[in-house]
Amino acid sequence: MDAKEFNRKYEVGSHFIHRPHREFPCDRAVRTVDVANEFKCGVIVEINLKPYFVRINTLTPAIPF
Repeated sequence: MDAKEFNRKYEVGSHFIHRPHREFPCDRAVRTVDVANEFKCGVIVEINLKPYFVRINTLTPAIPF
């Protein structure tokens, strides 16, 4: 997914589960604070917790209860 598609699908403030390492269970709930942008290393979005800038492939949409 590119940045344009991500921004169209998810608005700023959307909630996600951030999993930096797929092998280790260290999930945490985050939300976006800015639109996604494309860089040479991939599509990056700003979130509300450290490390603040993450690749979108480490995010899973959180389903509200």
